[in-house]
Amino acid sequence: MANDGYEPEAIEVLDQALEHACQRAAERLLVNDGMKTLLASAILEGAKQGIKNEEQLASFALRSIPAFRNEPSTRERLPFSAVPNTPG
Repeated sequence: MANDGYEPEAIEVLDQALEHACQRAAERLLVNDGMKTLLASAILEGAKQGIKNEEQLASFALRSIPAFRNEPSTRERLPFSAVPNTPG
């Protein structure tokens, strides 16, 4: 991934989110370079929107694929007490 001013720790989270998203996508689809690019772009978009958690970024990216659009977001799957209180 291109470094758009991200700290090394953030880049690690982005890379792990991409790996996680690719693994989950591969359970249903062929993951080729085009799919990886789509997922990477979606992860970067999620990061720009303020998502910082690896699993939430992966889930956000997967919802960019029609086969995963109806899946609940990570926030919907987590117990209420585990969801951080964020404005928005």
